[in-house]
Amino acid sequence: MSYRRKKLLVLFCATALSVTTVAGCAGKNSSTDNIVSTETEVNAEETAAQSETGTFSSADMFTERDLAGTYEESGAVYVTLSDDGITGETDGVVIDGQTVTITEEETYVFSGTLSEGQIVVDADDAKVQIVLDNVDITCATNAAVYVKSADKVFVTLAEGSQNTLRNTDEYVAIDDNNIDAVIFSKSDLTLNGTGSLTIVSAEGHGIVSKDDLKITGGTYDITVAGHALSGKDSVRIADGTFILTAEKDGIHTENADDEEKGYIYIADGDFTITSDGDGMDASNIVQIEDGTFDITAGGGAANSLKTHESDMPGGPGGGMPQNGERPDGEDMPEMGEKPDGANMPEMGEKPDGANMPQDTTTDESGTSTKGIKADGDMYLKGGTYQIDSADDSIHSNANITIADGTYTLATGDDGVHADDALIVNGGTITVTESYEGLEGLTVTINDGTIDITARDDGINAAGEKMELNGGYIHILAGGDGVDSNGDLTINGGEIYIDGPSDNGNSAIDYGDRSSAYVNGGTLVAIGSSGMAEGMSDSSKQKVLMVKLGEQMEAGNVVLTDSEGNVIVSYTALKSYDCVIISTAEVESGATYTLTTSGTMTEVTAE
Repeated sequence: MSYRRKKLLVLFCATALSVTTVAGCAGKNSSTDNIVSTETEVNAEETAAQSETGTFSSADMFTERDLAGTYEESGAVYVTLSDDGITGETDGVVIDGQTVTITEEETYVFSGTLSEGQIVVDADDAKVQIVLDNVDITCATNAAVYVKSADKVFVTLAEGSQNTLRNTDEYVAIDDNNIDAVIFSKSDLTLNGTGSLTIVSAEGHGIVSKDDLKITGGTYDITVAGHALSGKDSVRIADGTFILTAEKDGIHTENADDEEKGYIYIADGDFTITSDGDGMDASNIVQIEDGTFDITAGGGAANSLKTHESDMPGGPGGGMPQNGERPDGEDMPEMGEKPDGANMPEMGEKPDGANMPQDTTTDESGTSTKGIKADGDMYLKGGTYQIDSADDSIHSNANITIADGTYTLATGDDGVHADDALIVNGGTITVTESYEGLEGLTVTINDGTIDITARDDGINAAGEKMELNGGYIHILAGGDGVDSNGDLTINGGEIYIDGPSDNGNSAIDYGDRSSAYVNGGTLVAIGSSGMAEGMSDSSKQKVLMVKLGEQMEAGNVVLTDSEGNVIVSYTALKSYDCVIISTAEVESGATYTLTTSGTMTEVTAE
């Protein structure tokens, strides 16, 4: 048994919601679940523990037989496929021309080629195992493998085997169902083993189950006109290698009628997904434990067709800066060189109204083009993600919790978007291109390394609050660097903001009837002074806000104390005329010197 499979037997044995079957999953959580308190001091560790748990346990996702991927050779029924005649007829096998129908519970080992044929399972409540051992089947107008009736079917890829299934023309109905996939099952379907499977569909989907679709091993190369992988009730993947090219979604679920179904669960695997629609789309929850994901959705960020109310003509600016290394010792990090070409674009005014998150679900053709999308909650516990999407890279119509993982995101819209709560407890998130970097009704960051480049806001909390409790955050924003439409509370971490150069936005922005508190951590915010807002007097940590009266060029910003000791050293990436600094070293009543572009300004902490 591989290391990955061993992990599955021990991971996540305890969950917030214990389940004994699929039906034990939870639907959407309320927007108040797992949200840090709006008080100025919070218990970040407790919050992280509450929100990392997720919904599913791998022990409940897969049976031992699902994971095994093996079969008993003795006693198996061997069927040889050939255009010249199929051999292997037994009591459980009916051969009619180029069609093989399985009617009884048994293990069936297939080999050979059919240029126009089909395997059908019509076995009532039986459990059937189909082993593909170097099989090549073309079925022009129907499913190459069709599960009409069974309790459950296992499709096992024999060790070392290379198998190909294809459809080449429009699907023609053969019963009361639209059989529109190369592998189509009306029953629970599991694919396992260590061999490879290539699927090509000119008109339909790749693999479809009208119940649960499970994949626990093997290599899959799927190129289709529809969805590559689709399970009505769930798609569950334990391991495997996947190259999915789809004119619709890469991985898809669609049971929106039952809040306990319609989810995607991935424990591990290697995924390369190129989709005209969403890379992944779940009608309920998405939960990912680990894996490697390279997703291009809708042609990528460069192919975004959407515009925003606050977009100004001209579009995004130049290249993405490299942000250097995290600081060693007392020095603040050097943030790299100024982007080539002009400064970041001027973004104008924010949209009128409440500035609530907008679900820009579809492009002009009506197609959703997100990287990973969930109608319910999303739990990302680990993995490595490279996502290039026309719309949001990571999107939930409910809550998102990121516990760990490495994310490199380029998007025509939001890097990470939650309609309700967005919680980041760890991981490395790099948004190289976006309209807004991170957005949620509420945003809570407890830990992690975050680097955001955004045409508009870097981090936007569209509702009640934003809380930054730890981690390392750098923002390069054309609009507001940090924008909370409710209270903004900074309790810890390192936060560096290169905000707008124009006076229509500011490095830090919060609601008209709200407050901003700095209670700990390091804050360096560079931007314009026109709409600059100070911090609440009730902050527990002193804040220096200096309006310079003239525009300073990008370059070093240094704060020293009266003895010449460096308190902050930072390299601004854009021009600015306002600097906000807060660290634990800034003391009330003390006088400091701020050096900007060779200009020295004395400032006293009130």
